[in-house]
Amino acid sequence: MDIELKYNRLLEIFEQISSIPRDSKKELEIANFICEFANNKGLEYKVDDYYNIIVRKPASLGSEDKKKLIFQAHLDMVCEKKANSKHDFNKDPIEIIKNEETYTAKDTTLGADDGIGVSLALLLMESNNIDLPETYFVFTTQEEIGMDGAKNIDLSDIEADYLINLDSEEENSVIVGCAGGITLHFTKENNLYDIYDQAYELSILGLRGGHSGVDIGKGRINSNLLGAKILSALDNVHLISFKGGTKTNVIPSKTNIKFSSKTENIEEKINEIVNNIELCEEDKSLRINLQKIEGKYQGLSEKSSSDIIELLLNLNQNVITKNEMIITSGNVAIVELEDGKVTISESLRSNISDELNKCKDENISLANNLEFIIKVGEEYPGWDYDSKSKLTEIYTKAYQKTHNNKSPIVTTIHAGLECGVLKEKLPNVEAISIGPDLENVHTPDETLYLSSCKKLLETIIELINEL
Repeated sequence: MDIELKYNRLLEIFEQISSIPRDSKKELEIANFICEFANNKGLEYKVDDYYNIIVRKPASLGSEDKKKLIFQAHLDMVCEKKANSKHDFNKDPIEIIKNEETYTAKDTTLGADDGIGVSLALLLMESNNIDLPETYFVFTTQEEIGMDGAKNIDLSDIEADYLINLDSEEENSVIVGCAGGITLHFTKENNLYDIYDQAYELSILGLRGGHSGVDIGKGRINSNLLGAKILSALDNVHLISFKGGTKTNVIPSKTNIKFSSKTENIEEKINEIVNNIELCEEDKSLRINLQKIEGKYQGLSEKSSSDIIELLLNLNQNVITKNEMIITSGNVAIVELEDGKVTISESLRSNISDELNKCKDENISLANNLEFIIKVGEEYPGWDYDSKSKLTEIYTKAYQKTHNNKSPIVTTIHAGLECGVLKEKLPNVEAISIGPDLENVHTPDETLYLSSCKKLLETIIELINEL
């Protein structure tokens, strides 16, 4: 079997997928593509109302007695773009920038999270010279906005032994556990008043942002929190509007705020605050733009403005607890204030359920005291590490064969994976999560490293042989 041919075919499938829009809740077109793909291979499949798809491939001749497999990936992608991009995620294909070692995208997310996982599954599905046991290919939807596809998929017809999730981001690792998470939404209707003080527009730009689980410990600045910190140092603030962030699982990288203030030498004051912030290397492109705006405006009272700023600054956020790894974190992901109504959305993650609940309760208590209405949004379970997993042992052996006797890093991750949700439906299935090397997912700097794709493909094929 020629790995080079299969690797080239893998990239070809990925490029096909990248031409199909697939924002969360807009997966119909990519679902149709998957169904047509399966149909062309003569494989039975079913699709549900969420556009989740299950494809069954019978065992290859001689592999009928092997352990049964599930390969699983999600169809949707995070749709983020640079401020000057005119890309329309509803209709435009991703414009891939191809280099010898990497794929990136022009001014947008690449969608390798999890397009490369989908591509790997399709490659295995179509291959006739890989001796698969009876195998199910499970494609879920809405993973990036709360895993609703996985939560609602019916797996009752599946009898399998091993689940291989294709949604990880480091080829030298095998993930054996993940954090659980919850999203909280805080809203309040505020009265509006005529603004008489000088009004300003503050824009925060140039930050890296990133994945709110994988990147939360890298010291990247949250633009919403930076905006709140700046406002907290000014005098007599009346908020007019506040807009920052687009997705609950993305660290916000740009925020725009309109407000009035009586602060003298306001530019010097803001520069003083910003100059005292320690920036990681990836945030060195931070830009703060402040300009006076003229005209008649209505805004919030000083007290209502102060309540919003207080909530933003005092929610449990960033890295909350850690030891060798991050245990619990929070991301104040979205702030929207318009016409007096404010909505603040925060995602919390933890590898310890008691800590997650403690942070949730503390945030709810704080918001209650400030008279916000609280809505509990998306929740997903964690995935507990199984130290006796036979599947982890088999994958490690396969990895050693393809990596000159080196062993993979066996680890858990501070991010949400669908394994926790799926294992609630299939409690006897052993699971791992694997993937090629990806960097800066959920940002327009998302990068896929191609050599790791080839190496991962080799290891998966060896894993199948090891069964």
